[in-house]
Amino acid sequence: MRTWIAIGGLLVAGAAVAVPMLVPEPAAPELDQELLRAVAPVVHADLPVNRKVVWPGTAGGRWFCAERPVETRRDGDDVRFGLLASCSEYAHRDGKLVHGSGFSGALVVTLAASPDGYRVRDVELPPDGAGNSAALKRMFSAAGYEQVQRSAGHGPDPAPEARAAFGLPADAPVVPR
Repeated sequence: MRTWIAIGGLLVAGAAVAVPMLVPEPAAPELDQELLRAVAPVVHADLPVNRKVVWPGTAGGRWFCAERPVETRRDGDDVRFGLLASCSEYAHRDGKLVHGSGFSGALVVTLAASPDGYRVRDVELPPDGAGNSAALKRMFSAAGYEQVQRSAGHGPDPAPEARAAFGLPADAPVVPR
């Protein structure tokens, strides 16, 4: 009986080691670093004023966005830049950063080349609710979609940029309005 238990234990231990080796790592989405350096600043400047992403504020503040690149893809003459973005409206009061409205999620920005670099042509956001997953699968490559799914709930934080813009210390508290 002990022999069978020992053999069973060896089989379980062997499977625990072998299975992770057989399951491939998810493919990384394409992220062209040269292209990223060209388009990321354009997108960063556009998002806080783009009405597809932000809306008229209620806290009397300014919108700030932070982005995490997921993928870059060429689509004819256009560039499709998939990213995770968090945008929030902030004001400052009594040494504190006051948080108003906000958005956080995956989106794809389409950019066109222009004589001065790139310009934003469109920003695509998935719908909330039932159609979200299907839209993300359509918007991103398979590898990009998997990365977005793995990153859910871990978006970038725009608060450090807002603190700096308002001249607040890096550890200034963020409070709701």
